[in-house]
Amino acid sequence: MRKLQITQSFENIQTIYDKPSITWTHECAHFLLNENTPQIGQIIVWLDGVAPEQIFTEIDGLKNKIKQFLLAMQVSNNARMRKKGLSQIKYYTKDGRVFDISTNFPEIVDIILKREGEKQWGEYTNRPFLQFGINNIGTNIPVSLPSMLPQVSLEFERLIGIFSAAENFSEPYLIEHQLLNYCLILEDLTRSGKLSKTKLHNSDLWKTKNFVSHAECNHEKTVSFIEENFSEAIMNKLGKKYALFDRTKESHINFIWKYRNEAYFLVKEQLAKELW
Repeated sequence: MRKLQITQSFENIQTIYDKPSITWTHECAHFLLNENTPQIGQIIVWLDGVAPEQIFTEIDGLKNKIKQFLLAMQVSNNARMRKKGLSQIKYYTKDGRVFDISTNFPEIVDIILKREGEKQWGEYTNRPFLQFGINNIGTNIPVSLPSMLPQVSLEFERLIGIFSAAENFSEPYLIEHQLLNYCLILEDLTRSGKLSKTKLHNSDLWKTKNFVSHAECNHEKTVSFIEENFSEAIMNKLGKKYALFDRTKESHINFIWKYRNEAYFLVKEQLAKELW
């Protein structure tokens, strides 16, 4: 049977799964983890019945399916998960021959049409599944792979990219920038009506965001909140109070940690609603 297939490898898989592979038959997809390095995995997606002339019109759809899978995995406790290397595209002819497809070589269609049905033809060999050493593991408790292929609309690619990028900030600015990234996502979700802007902007979380994001924060509600809950950050200039975040002080980082976590779980909850 004619079939178009794309294989994509991934690295930095943080979640430990209770089995090494799963096939989502109805979604035409197969996911497997490297036996020796489970932080590495690959997904294979395919489309049956693709005529040679349709190869280059169907490739984008399969690549988008891989993108949507990666976005869903990043929301599902694999925020650092990334593509590893280029995708491998193969085409299976109706008589079982296999062709490696390059998007830079559209002439392959003519070759397939010419060769399909011939008795002698060398089959293209599969490239080996490369192994890479990655040490980032999210949880030690094995969980089940989803029973259906997880996907998220490409509409949320930007927001999930911001969410994922927050995992890669380094000390000493990790907590501060994670908080700001998560709040950026929350602000965007208010524009789409998924969150109440009024409720968000009146929350202690948002006051903490204002405290962190301004060199000298003199917003009245924020100053009152900080004075009540973290008075050491209150300064006075010419009789006027303002809040000053000092990222070099451990006490300041400890104060915003709680609100970083609140923002993280709120963002994760909202993005998880977009899983198919």
